[in-house]
Amino acid sequence: MCGELPVRYSLVVEDLKDVGENYGIWVESGGEQLLLRGITVSQRRIQALLELLMEGNVTAVTARDVVEDWLLY
Repeated sequence: MCGELPVRYSLVVEDLKDVGENYGIWVESGGEQLLLRGITVSQRRIQALLELLMEGNVTAVTARDVVEDWLLY
């Protein structure tokens, strides 16, 4: 939770032909929603990202920036 604001996170899995699974995230908080698809093909990496988002109580408003920074490092 972010202060008193509940934050919900979900793993998004898409099955792509000839590639396998592609992972993204869905975040909902304070009436805001964010869906980011195609972040990685690694289940281990998407799990690490979800843990980072949850530990930081990252909201739907700021999740895109956090994910973009995470992808750069």
